[in-house]
Amino acid sequence: MPLPDQTAAQLESIRQQCARGEPCWGDVESHIPVERYFSPELWRAEVRGLFRPLPLIAAHSSELAAGHVLAHDAYGVPLLIARDGDGAVRAFLNVCRHRGMRLVAPGPAARELGSVVCPYHGWTYKLSGELRHMPHADAFDRCEPGGRDLVALPCEERHGLVWVVPEPGGTLELDGWLGGLDGELPFYEIDRLQLFRTIEAEYPANWKLIIDAFLEPYHIRVLHRDTIYPFFCDGITAALRFGPHTASLVARRAAQEWAAQADAPPPGTLAELRKLASPTHFIFPNTVTIFHPDYLSLITLYPTGPETLRWTHRMLIPRDKCTPDWLPHWEKTLQLIDRGVFEKEDIHCAVQTQRGLASGANRHLTAGRMEQGLAWFHENVMRYASSSA
Repeated sequence: MPLPDQTAAQLESIRQQCARGEPCWGDVESHIPVERYFSPELWRAEVRGLFRPLPLIAAHSSELAAGHVLAHDAYGVPLLIARDGDGAVRAFLNVCRHRGMRLVAPGPAARELGSVVCPYHGWTYKLSGELRHMPHADAFDRCEPGGRDLVALPCEERHGLVWVVPEPGGTLELDGWLGGLDGELPFYEIDRLQLFRTIEAEYPANWKLIIDAFLEPYHIRVLHRDTIYPFFCDGITAALRFGPHTASLVARRAAQEWAAQADAPPPGTLAELRKLASPTHFIFPNTVTIFHPDYLSLITLYPTGPETLRWTHRMLIPRDKCTPDWLPHWEKTLQLIDRGVFEKEDIHCAVQTQRGLASGANRHLTAGRMEQGLAWFHENVMRYASSSA
C-alpha cells in the first residue's frame, strides 16, 4: 500500500529539512514541574485517569494462538486474555468468582488450555468466560444466568494488537480513540509480525521519564553517540499529533542523499521508508513503537509507584525470518538494543535523573523547541489525570 497521507507529509518535511540543511522544530520552550515525577498524589491520579479507563495495549496478536490464554499482570490488575477455538480474543479479570483465587499464574508465554480451572476448589470456566463446572454444585444457591461467569473486560484486536480497558464496565471505542492514527497504522504491518522475545523489568524511575526520552531526538547525538547516532541525522525529524497520540519520523543518514536528488522517487514500501527514516509512534498513554530497519520494538510502561516503573519490551520480527538460521541474528540484535541502547543509555539516564529530581536543584525541567513532544505528552497526562479527581 502507498505511504499514508500523514506519513507522506512528514517525509516531505524531512526532505525539505535535509535539502535546506536546517531542522524544523517547535515554536516554544516549555517547563515541566519536577513534582510531576515523584508526587504520590499525581501517581494515584494517573493510575485512576489513564491506566484504568483508557484502552491499553496488552499483547501482540502473535502471542495468542487459538485455544491459548495469557495471564497479564503488567498493568497492576490481574488480567486473563484468551483466544478461543474460533479465534475470538476476550479479556477477563484473572480471578475466580468463588473465593477470589488467581486462576492462571503469570508466565513468560501464553499456554494452551481447554478450560480454565481454579487451582483452589476446581471451579472451571470456558475460554469464553462462562462457568462450566462447580464441584458439589448442590452446595450453592442458585443465581441468575451468568452471575458466576468471569468478569469480562472491554477488549478488541486491531492492527495486530490486543487492546484492553482494565476496568469492569468500561468502554472501548478504538475508532474515536485512535482518530487519524487508525488510518496510518495499517501501512506499518504490525499484524504481519511475530513475537521473538518479551523483556520485562522494573526500574527506580518515574514512567514519564522514559516516555520523555522517546518523544525527542535531541539526545541521540550525545547519549547514543557510539551506538545508533552514526545512522541518524542530527535534529532532522518530523512529528504530528493525532489527538493525544504522536507519530514521528527521525531522519537517517540516507535521507540526506535522497533529498539531494531532485528526481528521487518517494519510498513505495515500508522497507524503503525505513532506509530513509525511523518511524515511531507514541500511543497514549504508555506505548511506544520504534520501527528499526528490520524489526519492531513495542514498548509499554506502567507506573508501579511514584518513582518506579515496569518496563515491557516486545521484540517483533518478520514471520518469514523466524527460522533457526535467523536465530543468532535476532539474539545478537536483542542484546544490542535492549541491554545496550535501552538499558545502558535511555533507562540509565531516567534512573539517574530520578535521583536528582527531589534535590531542589531544579524547580522544573526545561524542554526546548526540539523537544515539543514532551509538552504535548504532559499536557495530556495532566488533562486525563485531572479528570479522575
